[in-house]
Amino acid sequence: IRSTSWYRMSFTRRPGSKVEEVFFSKGVGQAGIQPRLPIKTRRLKGSNQKPQNLVQSNQTRSKMANKKTLTIAIEGCCHGELDNIYGTLQHLEKVEGRKIDLLISCGDFQAVRNLDDLETMACPPKYRAMNTFYKYYSGEKKAPYPTLFIGGNHEASNYMWELYHGGWAAPNIRYLGAAGCIKFGGLRIAGLSGIYKQGDYFRGRHEQLPYNNSTIRSTYHVRDFEVHRLMQIQEPLDIFISHDWPCNIARFGNTPELLRRKSFLASEIASGELGSPANEQLLHTLRPAYWFAAHLHTKFPALVPHEHDDTDALRQKGAAQAGPGNAAAAAAAATQPNGTNGSRGGGACNGQEASTSGRATETANGGGGGVGPGRGHPVTRFLALDKCLPGRDFLQVVELEARGPLEFEYDPEWLAIMRSTNDTINLRHQHRPLPGMGGMRSGPKASDKQFVEQLLEQRGSQAIPHNFQPTVPAYNPTAQGPKAKGRMPTQSIRNPQTVELLDMLQLPYNLDHSEAAAAYAQGSSSGGGRGRGAGRGGGRSSFMGGHSMLPQLQDGPPPPPPPASANPEEIDLGSSDAEVEASGPPPPVASNPEEIDIGSDIDAADEHGRSREQEDPIFQPINL
Repeated sequence: IRSTSWYRMSFTRRPGSKVEEVFFSKGVGQAGIQPRLPIKTRRLKGSNQKPQNLVQSNQTRSKMANKKTLTIAIEGCCHGELDNIYGTLQHLEKVEGRKIDLLISCGDFQAVRNLDDLETMACPPKYRAMNTFYKYYSGEKKAPYPTLFIGGNHEASNYMWELYHGGWAAPNIRYLGAAGCIKFGGLRIAGLSGIYKQGDYFRGRHEQLPYNNSTIRSTYHVRDFEVHRLMQIQEPLDIFISHDWPCNIARFGNTPELLRRKSFLASEIASGELGSPANEQLLHTLRPAYWFAAHLHTKFPALVPHEHDDTDALRQKGAAQAGPGNAAAAAAAATQPNGTNGSRGGGACNGQEASTSGRATETANGGGGGVGPGRGHPVTRFLALDKCLPGRDFLQVVELEARGPLEFEYDPEWLAIMRSTNDTINLRHQHRPLPGMGGMRSGPKASDKQFVEQLLEQRGSQAIPHNFQPTVPAYNPTAQGPKAKGRMPTQSIRNPQTVELLDMLQLPYNLDHSEAAAAYAQGSSSGGGRGRGAGRGGGRSSFMGGHSMLPQLQDGPPPPPPPASANPEEIDLGSSDAEVEASGPPPPVASNPEEIDIGSDIDAADEHGRSREQEDPIFQPINL
């Protein structure tokens, strides 16, 4: 089962074989098999095309056979369910007869090594569980596929801080870092960990162990200097990974279907507040070929064209058409973001757009015009996925053209960016001004690029060494009973991988809060320190080309949190630090069973009056 585009699923059926779907029983780590109904032909909605079977043509398969194919499995929220995810992929390999080369997880990976790590994970206690990562950390099991992940808002934050610049969380399982870029199969994969929250975006990384009730949450909030570092990427990106969605991405896909499944997001979509403004900036600046995300526990595809990128105009139009609380207007804005009559921004319900998927795929893989340094790709394919649960769309397998060895490699440009922007990392609570107030995109310095070129030439390879070293004891279920509890760690550990990486780049270790505080105190006593006012000056007034798209920081105490919304999955959209549990039982309307924290009132679910029969069949979920 694979996808040649986000709107036309392709199933290859061999003679005499059965189409099967994979499912898991609760708590069972092996796949079950259940026959699936035959594939039906479908006419694309709004199209003059004849009905067609959604099966790859022999011509397409022959073209792909002549190229070196990289098969990538994309997974949404992992939540520590590595056994089930790997089991699903192994079953797909057996059924399809093809090998998975790489697994990418879009956050909430929960790399929990032991019970102490569990105490640093921000989530209601009822969701805290060891799950299965510790088996791969201890060596009891080995990941059957190279695995790459970013952080979300439910992580062992103390471990993620050890590997702030990226590293092996376990053998064959690599963390991309708070912000980072590496290569696999010659494809450039960049990503940003965490989620956006206005009040912390312009702060430094001041959180240190032991965490309190506030810092245990703020530590996973994205910071402006991390976005600034990613903004320095000049060469085109193949894949970008984030946990939360870019702002306004819902307007480039099937918004009515999204609202049918997640009705409590209606007001957020209508006001343009759903998602991360920082991710929106990166989306329209870096313009990657693919963007994968998770967080909202639902599958959502979108197609974002960049030929006439004018995000501010889109935001203004959306605000005019979709006033506060007007979800119907938001859906209208989503179907016509660029002012074209009857064509959705993602092209999902437009037959002409769907029929050109082959050409779009060629462009996304590096072919076609308009791709070059500082420009990115003309179109970004966006896909958000669900979390790993029975019957949920948590997994997608895609095939891209490989351009290098199937192993993790350093990205030379990113190593140069690390050197050029190393002094922007801020461990203080106050904001530190960034070059060009955070809006400058000059790329790495020429001297740093030359340093990295010479470094990699001396090494003789760009391959990342397999230098994983455990730094704490792994969980032992035999020695520690099911009721055992851990203790919050009191001090961060210098991970040997991080030290080795910084030494290789001839950079100082700058992740020690006590050293940073001492250096600042020394600078202040000599008159060289930054005051609070100076620290607030930069970065706030420039966003998306000089037009502020981020809410501005306010002096004084933070405003009270908005009324609690019915958010059953407790997905934190960064609006409040208070746990959802403290707000009491959810209201009966627009229920949110997974307790996703969106931090605002919601509209009733039934105001749209839509049913499954009225939906575009292209967007109906296809179960694995």
